[in-house]
Order: sequence, then C-alpha cells, then structure tokens
Amino acid sequence: MLIIWIVFGAVFLFCFQKWIYGRYWEKDLSVELAFSKESAVAGEVCQLSERVENRKLLPLPMLKVKFQVSRKLRFPDEGEGAVTDKYYRNDILSLGPRQRVIRIIPFTCGARGYYRIRGLDLVAADLFLTREMIAEAEADSTLYVYPAPAEGVQLESALQKLNGEILAKRHMLEDPFEYRGIREYAPCDEMKTINWKATARMGELMVNMRNYTSLRAVRIFVNLADSGILKNEKLVELCISIAVRFAGELLGQGIRAAVYANGKDILTGDPMKIQPGAGPGHMESINRAFARISLEEGVYPFGGIFRRELEEEGKDTATLFLSADRSPEFQEDIRVFARTGTDFTWMCPLLPRMESHVEEEEALHFVRLDAEDMLHGK
Repeated sequence: MLIIWIVFGAVFLFCFQKWIYGRYWEKDLSVELAFSKESAVAGEVCQLSERVENRKLLPLPMLKVKFQVSRKLRFPDEGEGAVTDKYYRNDILSLGPRQRVIRIIPFTCGARGYYRIRGLDLVAADLFLTREMIAEAEADSTLYVYPAPAEGVQLESALQKLNGEILAKRHMLEDPFEYRGIREYAPCDEMKTINWKATARMGELMVNMRNYTSLRAVRIFVNLADSGILKNEKLVELCISIAVRFAGELLGQGIRAAVYANGKDILTGDPMKIQPGAGPGHMESINRAFARISLEEGVYPFGGIFRRELEEEGKDTATLFLSADRSPEFQEDIRVFARTGTDFTWMCPLLPRMESHVEEEEALHFVRLDAEDMLHGK
C-alpha cells in the first residue's frame, strides 16, 4: 500500500509541477540584451551584455536564450551556434528563485555596418526536464560599426600630394568680382583680363589683378559599383575606408567636406549625400551614413544619381573620385565631368595583378593605388 501511495505521490508531483511550470514559468522573468557601445570601428572589440532575471520563487532549472546577429560580429565561441548568413546564439543557464544572471559576451566587429538585435526566443524546461516551453521576448539593441580609415605607404603619398594641392589652392583661387589693382601685361595673361581704360591712359597694355578667395569645400564621390565578372567587395570597401581617412584629415584642418556615395541606406533606401560641413559631429554623420550602406542591396547608377551635384559650379571646390569600378559607363561620367574644367582626381585601389583598363588615364586624372598594401595593413 505504501508503494502505491509513493507512486501516486510521485505522479501527482510530476503532473503538478508540469502544470505549475506551464502556467507560471514566464511570470516575472525578464531578459535584456545591450551592446556596450552605440558605435565602434571595424576591428574593435566590443561587448554584448545579457541580463536575465527571475523575480519569482519558482526556479528555472534550464533556460535557453536564443537570438541572432550578423555573422560579421565575430564571437569567440561561434562553435556553440550555427553560422550561416546570421549567427544564431544559444545560451543555456539555470536560475534559482529571485536570481539575476549577467553575462558579458565579447565579440570583434569584423566589418562596418549597422547591426541590430530585434527580439529573442526563450526556451524553458520543467523541474524534471521533461517538457520544453517556448516564448518570444522583446529586445532592441543597435550598433554602428564605422569603417576603419585606410592605411598604406602608397596611399600616404597620394593623400599627402592631394592634400598639399588643396592647401595650396585654399588661398589662391581668384575671385572674379574683387580687384586689387592693375599691372603690366605679361605673355601668360588672358585677353579678357586686359583693362582697356587703363591701357589707353597708360599707353601700354595693363591687366586687372584679382583678389583671392578661399577654397569653399572638398567633395568626395565614392562609386560603390562592382561591375566586374569577378566581384571584389574588398576593393569597394577600400574606397569607403579611403574616403573616411581623407574626410577626417580635411575636417581636422578646418576644410569643409562633402561626401556622396551611390550605395543604398539600409534604413531609408536613399543614396548617401552628406552636404559640405566642418562643424562638430560632421565626421560622425559621415561615419554613420557609411555604416548604414548595404552593398547587398545594390547601388544606384553613379552618373544618374549624382548628375545635379556633378553639374554644380565647382571652380572653388576640389573634387575626389574614389572608384574601383573602371567600367566604360563610369569612365564616360568622368569625361563629362572633366569638360566642366573643374580640378579633380580619380583614385582607384587595385590589386597588382589587375589591369586598369582605363583609357586616357592622364585626361581622367587617374591615380592607381596598391590595394594589397592597404589590405595587409589591416
């Protein structure tokens, strides 16, 4: 008889705990996920905080916290999760009554991007681990990973040369509306600069001397197209890194910088158009805009999307094109721009084995950069 009561009691306990867990396991249970920073730079080590709290008397002998993040955020223990286009993490823990567990999970920001964790799954078991109960929980945490500024011996030389030319022009652009006097004619002077009234009065050719105005801004156009048969996303990413590097140097010298890129913003779907600026926070705006560009979403036709910007008067504006794409369409866009008479430079990162396939390199102000040197520097 005692054995029967023991068996009956065991069955009752099993069924009762099963009912209790099925009804109350979610009660007063909270889970929070949060990145340790709002923004980081590609290659930087950050942390993900996982906070689980059980505020009831009922213990949770087994609780799984499941969520997914981009595989570009590299966790050291990826073997515990399945890795496809996303990294699926599955953390298992045990919680006693009124217990809180906080885990700090380090990871490396493998590439620039806009990363967001939205929602997670909870899987709990009863006291005897015979039944699993599943629920969804809210979570919303975002991380901006900025592109790392490019480095390389050849790049340093090219940027120093370009920067020197820009600084030299900064106070040497003639203002057609302001004059500072007249002087004698020289063979290099244009006919339109001759002051005929002064010539008649002086009896010899005299020309106007114009005042100088400062450089208004530097425009950086980044073409993110990859039209080759063999896609090379690393070269496209290098163009972004070079743009970030140069924009940072310009802003550090107080020169206004504008940045345009034909990639699609992952949040708005718009191309990147950062107007000229040099104030506090301008570099962060550039970094955030680059972080939100997703190459997987495709790009806009370069000439079509930036036609208005390319046609703007640019005599007091320096222009830099960054493009690993050497397609005939892009080369024609550069030729059309060259006819405006605006000074510009086209920098193109390529691997040593790659042919440039650029016609009239001198006319297109083509500067080849050693991509391998910059890639090894990372």
